[in-house]
Amino acid sequence: MTRLSGDQVRTGLKRGLARCAGRRPAPGATVLIYHRVGGGTRDELDLPADRFADQLDALPTGSVVSLDTALDRLDGADRTPSVVLTFDDGFADVYDNAWPQLRDRGLPFTLYLASGMVGGTMHWEGSTGTSSGAPALTWDQLAEMHGSGLLTIGNHTRSHARPEALTEDELDAASDDIEKNLGVRPDHFAYTWGVPVPAMEHALRCRFRSAATGTLGRNLPGTDPIRLNRVPVRRTDPTEFFSAKLTGNLGPERAYAGAVRLGKKAGARA
Repeated sequence: MTRLSGDQVRTGLKRGLARCAGRRPAPGATVLIYHRVGGGTRDELDLPADRFADQLDALPTGSVVSLDTALDRLDGADRTPSVVLTFDDGFADVYDNAWPQLRDRGLPFTLYLASGMVGGTMHWEGSTGTSSGAPALTWDQLAEMHGSGLLTIGNHTRSHARPEALTEDELDAASDDIEKNLGVRPDHFAYTWGVPVPAMEHALRCRFRSAATGTLGRNLPGTDPIRLNRVPVRRTDPTEFFSAKLTGNLGPERAYAGAVRLGKKAGARA
Protein backbone atom coordinates (compact mmCIF):
# COMPACT_ATOMS: atom_id res chain seq x y z
CA MET A 1 0.00 0.00 0.00
CA THR A 2 1.30 3.42 -0.97
CA ARG A 3 1.75 5.67 2.03
CA LEU A 4 0.48 9.23 1.60
CA SER A 5 2.84 12.10 2.31
CA GLY A 6 2.06 14.70 4.93
CA ASP A 7 1.24 17.19 2.18
CA GLN A 8 -1.17 14.78 0.53
CA VAL A 9 -2.92 14.12 3.83
CA ARG A 10 -3.31 17.85 4.54
CA THR A 11 -4.54 18.65 1.05
CA GLY A 12 -6.97 15.73 0.99
CA LEU A 13 -8.40 16.68 4.37
CA LYS A 14 -8.87 20.27 3.23
CA ARG A 15 -10.63 19.20 0.02
CA GLY A 16 -13.06 17.15 2.07
CA LEU A 17 -13.71 19.96 4.52
CA ALA A 18 -14.24 22.45 1.70
CA ARG A 19 -17.32 20.52 0.60
CA CYS A 20 -19.02 21.76 3.77
CA ALA A 21 -18.41 25.43 3.00
CA GLY A 22 -21.09 27.92 2.16
CA ARG A 23 -21.32 29.43 -1.29
CA ARG A 24 -22.23 33.06 -0.62
CA PRO A 25 -19.57 35.68 0.11
CA ALA A 26 -19.33 36.24 3.85
CA PRO A 27 -20.21 39.69 5.20
CA GLY A 28 -17.61 42.09 6.52
CA ALA A 29 -13.85 42.10 6.00
CA THR A 30 -11.92 38.87 5.55
CA VAL A 31 -8.26 39.71 6.24
CA LEU A 32 -5.98 37.05 4.73
CA ILE A 33 -2.49 36.39 6.17
CA TYR A 34 0.39 35.60 3.83
CA HIS A 35 4.09 35.40 4.68
CA ARG A 36 6.20 34.06 1.79
CA VAL A 37 5.51 33.46 -1.91
CA GLY A 38 7.78 31.29 -4.04
CA GLY A 39 10.52 30.90 -1.45
CA GLY A 40 11.01 27.27 -2.43
CA THR A 41 10.75 25.77 1.06
CA ARG A 42 8.38 23.18 2.51
CA ASP A 43 7.18 25.63 5.15
CA GLU A 44 3.38 25.81 5.26
CA LEU A 45 3.68 29.62 5.22
CA ASP A 46 5.61 29.58 1.92
CA LEU A 47 3.22 29.41 -1.06
CA PRO A 48 4.39 28.41 -4.54
CA ALA A 49 4.10 31.41 -6.85
CA ASP A 50 1.70 29.65 -9.23
CA ARG A 51 -0.63 28.76 -6.36
CA PHE A 52 -0.63 32.36 -5.21
CA ALA A 53 -1.59 33.45 -8.74
CA ASP A 54 -4.42 30.89 -8.78
CA GLN A 55 -5.70 32.25 -5.48
CA LEU A 56 -5.75 35.80 -6.79
CA ASP A 57 -7.70 34.59 -9.81
CA ALA A 58 -10.19 32.86 -7.49
CA LEU A 59 -11.01 36.07 -5.62
CA PRO A 60 -14.42 37.52 -6.52
CA THR A 61 -14.10 40.45 -8.91
CA GLY A 62 -13.90 43.74 -7.05
CA SER A 63 -13.71 42.11 -3.63
CA VAL A 64 -10.15 43.16 -2.73
CA VAL A 65 -9.89 46.50 -0.96
CA SER A 66 -7.21 48.30 1.00
CA LEU A 67 -7.08 47.90 4.76
CA ASP A 68 -8.20 51.50 5.25
CA THR A 69 -11.18 51.03 2.92
CA ALA A 70 -12.21 47.93 4.86
CA LEU A 71 -11.94 49.84 8.15
CA ASP A 72 -13.92 52.77 6.71
CA ARG A 73 -16.71 50.35 5.81
CA LEU A 74 -16.72 48.83 9.29
CA ASP A 75 -16.79 52.28 10.85
CA GLY A 76 -19.84 53.05 8.72
CA ALA A 77 -21.65 49.83 9.73
CA ASP A 78 -21.23 48.56 6.15
CA ARG A 79 -21.24 44.74 6.00
CA THR A 80 -20.28 44.56 2.31
CA PRO A 81 -18.12 41.45 1.73
CA SER A 82 -14.51 42.45 1.20
CA VAL A 83 -11.06 40.86 1.20
CA VAL A 84 -7.87 42.44 2.53
CA LEU A 85 -4.53 40.92 1.52
CA THR A 86 -1.82 41.17 4.18
CA PHE A 87 1.77 39.95 4.33
CA ASP A 88 3.79 39.63 7.54
CA ASP A 89 7.51 40.15 8.15
CA GLY A 90 9.05 41.42 4.88
CA PHE A 91 10.54 38.51 2.91
CA ALA A 92 12.20 39.44 -0.38
CA ASP A 93 10.24 36.79 -2.26
CA VAL A 94 7.11 38.91 -1.75
CA TYR A 95 8.70 41.46 -4.08
CA ASP A 96 10.05 38.82 -6.47
CA ASN A 97 6.95 36.68 -6.79
CA ALA A 98 3.86 38.29 -5.24
CA TRP A 99 4.39 41.90 -6.25
CA PRO A 100 4.30 41.31 -10.05
CA GLN A 101 0.99 39.46 -9.66
CA LEU A 102 -0.51 42.15 -7.44
CA ARG A 103 0.78 45.00 -9.62
CA ASP A 104 -0.53 43.50 -12.84
CA ARG A 105 -3.98 43.02 -11.30
CA GLY A 106 -3.99 46.40 -9.53
CA LEU A 107 -4.71 44.78 -6.17
CA PRO A 108 -4.06 46.74 -2.95
CA PHE A 109 -2.27 44.98 -0.11
CA THR A 110 -0.73 45.59 3.30
CA LEU A 111 2.74 44.53 4.39
CA TYR A 112 3.54 44.46 8.11
CA LEU A 113 7.28 45.09 8.19
CA ALA A 114 9.86 43.98 10.75
CA SER A 115 12.01 46.98 9.90
CA GLY A 116 15.27 45.82 11.42
CA MET A 117 15.58 43.03 8.84
CA VAL A 118 15.35 45.29 5.77
CA GLY A 119 18.34 44.90 3.47
CA GLY A 120 19.61 41.84 5.31
CA THR A 121 18.28 38.40 6.14
CA MET A 122 15.23 37.26 8.07
CA HIS A 123 16.13 36.03 11.52
CA TRP A 124 14.57 36.47 14.93
CA GLU A 125 14.22 34.55 18.14
CA GLY A 126 11.87 31.66 17.51
CA SER A 127 11.87 31.95 13.70
CA THR A 128 11.33 28.69 11.83
CA GLY A 129 14.32 26.93 10.35
CA THR A 130 13.08 27.22 6.78
CA SER A 131 12.62 30.98 7.05
CA SER A 132 15.66 31.89 9.11
CA GLY A 133 18.35 33.39 6.88
CA ALA A 134 16.06 34.04 3.90
CA PRO A 135 16.65 37.37 2.13
CA ALA A 136 14.67 40.36 3.36
CA LEU A 137 13.16 43.15 1.30
CA THR A 138 15.26 46.23 0.60
CA TRP A 139 14.16 49.82 1.10
CA ASP A 140 14.32 50.36 -2.67
CA GLN A 141 11.93 47.46 -3.25
CA LEU A 142 9.61 48.76 -0.57
CA ALA A 143 9.74 52.25 -2.05
CA GLU A 144 8.77 50.89 -5.48
CA MET A 145 5.78 49.02 -4.12
CA HIS A 146 4.69 51.87 -1.86
CA GLY A 147 5.09 54.41 -4.65
CA SER A 148 2.57 52.49 -6.75
CA GLY A 149 -0.21 53.43 -4.35
CA LEU A 150 -1.08 49.75 -3.88
CA LEU A 151 0.98 49.06 -0.75
CA THR A 152 -0.08 50.06 2.75
CA ILE A 153 2.97 49.70 4.98
CA GLY A 154 2.42 48.48 8.53
CA ASN A 155 4.50 48.13 11.69
CA HIS A 156 5.58 44.65 12.83
CA THR A 157 8.17 45.88 15.36
CA ARG A 158 11.84 46.43 14.51
CA SER A 159 13.19 43.08 15.71
CA HIS A 160 10.10 40.88 15.38
CA ALA A 161 9.97 41.04 19.18
CA ARG A 162 8.27 38.19 20.96
CA PRO A 163 4.85 39.16 22.36
CA GLU A 164 6.14 39.22 25.93
CA ALA A 165 8.96 41.55 24.84
CA LEU A 166 6.76 44.07 23.02
CA THR A 167 7.53 47.62 24.16
CA GLU A 168 6.76 51.15 23.09
CA ASP A 169 10.41 51.47 22.02
CA GLU A 170 9.97 48.53 19.60
CA LEU A 171 6.88 50.15 18.13
CA ASP A 172 8.45 53.57 17.76
CA ALA A 173 11.75 52.27 16.40
CA ALA A 174 9.98 50.46 13.56
CA SER A 175 7.76 53.44 12.77
CA ASP A 176 10.82 55.72 12.80
CA ASP A 177 12.64 53.42 10.35
CA ILE A 178 9.66 53.37 8.00
CA GLU A 179 9.11 57.11 8.14
CA LYS A 180 12.81 57.81 7.54
CA ASN A 181 13.05 55.55 4.51
CA LEU A 182 9.56 55.76 2.95
CA GLY A 183 8.33 59.15 4.15
CA VAL A 184 5.20 57.78 5.79
CA ARG A 185 4.46 56.82 9.38
CA PRO A 186 2.46 53.58 9.58
CA ASP A 187 -1.12 53.68 10.80
CA HIS A 188 -1.42 49.92 11.24
CA PHE A 189 0.28 47.22 13.30
CA ALA A 190 0.34 43.41 13.40
CA TYR A 191 1.14 41.48 16.57
CA THR A 192 4.12 39.14 16.16
CA TRP A 193 2.99 35.50 16.10
CA GLY A 194 -0.52 36.95 15.98
CA VAL A 195 -0.68 37.06 19.78
CA PRO A 196 -2.51 40.06 21.31
CA VAL A 197 -0.74 41.87 24.14
CA PRO A 198 -3.43 43.42 26.36
CA ALA A 199 -0.91 45.42 28.38
CA MET A 200 0.13 47.26 25.21
CA GLU A 201 -3.33 48.09 23.89
CA HIS A 202 -3.35 51.65 25.18
CA ALA A 203 0.01 52.34 23.50
CA LEU A 204 -1.27 50.77 20.29
CA ARG A 205 -4.47 52.84 20.27
CA CYS A 206 -2.38 55.98 20.68
CA ARG A 207 -0.23 55.11 17.66
CA PHE A 208 -2.28 53.11 15.17
CA ARG A 209 -5.69 52.91 13.58
CA SER A 210 -5.65 49.12 13.73
CA ALA A 211 -3.74 46.15 15.08
CA ALA A 212 -4.09 42.73 13.47
CA THR A 213 -4.04 39.48 15.44
CA GLY A 214 -3.75 35.88 14.33
CA THR A 215 -7.17 35.09 15.79
CA LEU A 216 -9.29 33.24 13.25
CA GLY A 217 -12.39 35.14 12.25
CA ARG A 218 -13.98 37.82 10.11
CA ASN A 219 -14.42 41.47 10.95
CA LEU A 220 -17.91 42.95 11.18
CA PRO A 221 -19.07 46.40 12.26
CA GLY A 222 -18.29 46.67 15.96
CA THR A 223 -15.06 44.67 15.76
CA ASP A 224 -12.36 46.24 17.93
CA PRO A 225 -9.84 47.64 15.38
CA ILE A 226 -7.00 46.91 17.82
CA ARG A 227 -7.93 43.22 17.68
CA LEU A 228 -8.64 42.56 14.03
CA ASN A 229 -9.25 38.93 13.14
CA ARG A 230 -7.45 37.29 10.23
CA VAL A 231 -7.54 34.09 8.19
CA PRO A 232 -4.29 32.21 7.42
CA VAL A 233 -3.29 30.96 3.98
CA ARG A 234 -1.04 27.90 3.78
CA ARG A 235 1.04 26.14 1.16
CA THR A 236 -1.14 23.02 1.08
CA ASP A 237 -4.46 24.88 0.70
CA PRO A 238 -6.14 23.59 -2.48
CA THR A 239 -8.13 26.17 -4.44
CA GLU A 240 -11.50 24.97 -3.14
CA PHE A 241 -10.30 25.26 0.47
CA PHE A 242 -8.91 28.72 -0.24
CA SER A 243 -12.27 29.74 -1.72
CA ALA A 244 -13.99 28.46 1.44
CA LYS A 245 -12.05 31.06 3.43
CA LEU A 246 -14.22 33.71 1.78
CA THR A 247 -17.66 32.15 2.35
CA GLY A 248 -19.81 30.95 5.21
CA ASN A 249 -18.74 30.90 8.83
CA LEU A 250 -15.18 29.56 8.33
CA GLY A 251 -16.35 26.08 9.31
CA PRO A 252 -13.75 24.25 7.16
CA GLU A 253 -10.95 26.46 8.48
CA ARG A 254 -12.00 25.90 12.09
CA ALA A 255 -12.33 22.16 11.56
CA TYR A 256 -8.86 21.97 10.03
CA ALA A 257 -7.37 23.97 12.91
CA GLY A 258 -9.05 21.54 15.31
CA ALA A 259 -7.60 18.56 13.45
CA VAL A 260 -4.11 20.09 13.63
CA ARG A 261 -4.46 20.61 17.37
CA LEU A 262 -5.52 17.00 17.86
CA GLY A 263 -2.64 15.81 15.70
CA LYS A 264 -0.15 17.78 17.76
CA LYS A 265 -1.56 16.37 20.96
CA ALA A 266 -1.16 12.87 19.51
CA GLY A 267 2.44 13.62 18.58
CA ALA A 268 1.87 13.85 14.85
CA ARG A 269 3.58 16.43 12.68
CA ALA A 270 1.07 19.22 11.97
